Amino acid sequence: MKEKKQKSEPHIEALLRYANNIIATLREPFLVLDKDLKVISANQAFYATFKVVDKETIGRSLPDLGNKQWNISKLLVLLREILPGKEVIKDYEVEHKFEQIGERTMILNACQIRFPKKIVGVIAAVAIEEEEEEEELILLAIEDITERKRLQEDLKESEQRYRRAFETSRDGLLLINKTEADILNSNESAQELLGYSHGELLNKKLWEIGVTKDAKDFQVMMSSLEKDGIVNYEDLPLKTKNGLSINSEVFLVNRAKVAQCNIRNITIRKEAEAILRESEMRFKIIFNESTDGMLLAEVKSKRFSMCNPAICKMLGYTEKELMSIKVEAIHPENDLPFVIQQFERQAKGEIKVAAGLPMKRKDGSIFYADVSASPITLAGKKYLMGSFRDMTESKKIHDELKEKMQDLEQFSKFAVDRELKMEELEKNIKGLEERLKAK
Repeated sequence: MKEKKQKSEPHIEALLRYANNIIATLREPFLVLDKDLKVISANQAFYATFKVVDKETIGRSLPDLGNKQWNISKLLVLLREILPGKEVIKDYEVEHKFEQIGERTMILNACQIRFPKKIVGVIAAVAIEEEEEEEELILLAIEDITERKRLQEDLKESEQRYRRAFETSRDGLLLINKTEADILNSNESAQELLGYSHGELLNKKLWEIGVTKDAKDFQVMMSSLEKDGIVNYEDLPLKTKNGLSINSEVFLVNRAKVAQCNIRNITIRKEAEAILRESEMRFKIIFNESTDGMLLAEVKSKRFSMCNPAICKMLGYTEKELMSIKVEAIHPENDLPFVIQQFERQAKGEIKVAAGLPMKRKDGSIFYADVSASPITLAGKKYLMGSFRDMTESKKIHDELKEKMQDLEQFSKFAVDRELKMEELEKNIKGLEERLKAK
């Protein structure tokens, strides 16, 4: 019997060493403890995870490991009080702040088994001479789930943010079954926009509200969505519960299991665009039909951006030519300092009209114009809109009138002088007559 036992011992030792090697290759930290919670074996994952070495671990009591950082009351209660009664503990969560690695969350799995002391010696790699007396061992597997739990919390927070955004969005939002086209969920904005309650929208088909024509069209839409990730319809007439048609911009966004349908009511925007188009048309008619020359110049660059036919005729340029030149090109060089000064004052709103500005045509000839201008802002840039009225004839008449007035003034002065001389002559004659009478 003794001889048979001795023959089996090498096989047992080989199996135990094989088991030790398996433990050593586990990715999760793993400990073998005796009944007094003394560490008799640990794997490399334990050392790497908790920043300790074997000489500071093997043979030491678990609560004393790593400057007593394993003195975790919840863990000790588990091993000393709970485990002996159950023998197996699964998925026991423990949170603890370690000195070396900070706050960690761990899942513990433990079991208590009884081994002959000689086998325990093989596990601990020490010689034990006792016979078949048994000893209790605790196998403790430690899974660090800190990162997993953080990701789960981040995911949960992300889902909560999405849910809040879904529920409070001003756009109508629908979640769609990508296979059946059923509406699975809707927010209040969608319900208000389409006139349905939440319950009424559930399981409605997408084509029932006008997003697609029919089931075949829906499949084409889903194919595009799978390919591109997003599908946009800029102006789609959707049907409300009351049968009304509303202009809508629709975005379909591909999600993992569903499609998200974003609906934005653009009826007011479409009406505003129509009003704007009408306003622009009226402006263009007034701008182009004006008998005064009209020019739009950017304040910073002084380059022209718009012109009407009247200014082209006035200056002798084509529209294309005017769009390629600046303010300086349509004024005589000698007068530029004054012209630019007036331009800048108008841009600042200091003056409205710059009267009698000298203008230079394409052929070099000069004429004069009164320029009435207003500063405006378009697409974030400052412009000056100028109205040019040719004052050449008016100036000519004014100059002639001025000359006539000067002539009249000279004549009047001459006439006054003559009148004074006549009065003096009459006075002298009267004096002579009186002297004759006196004699």
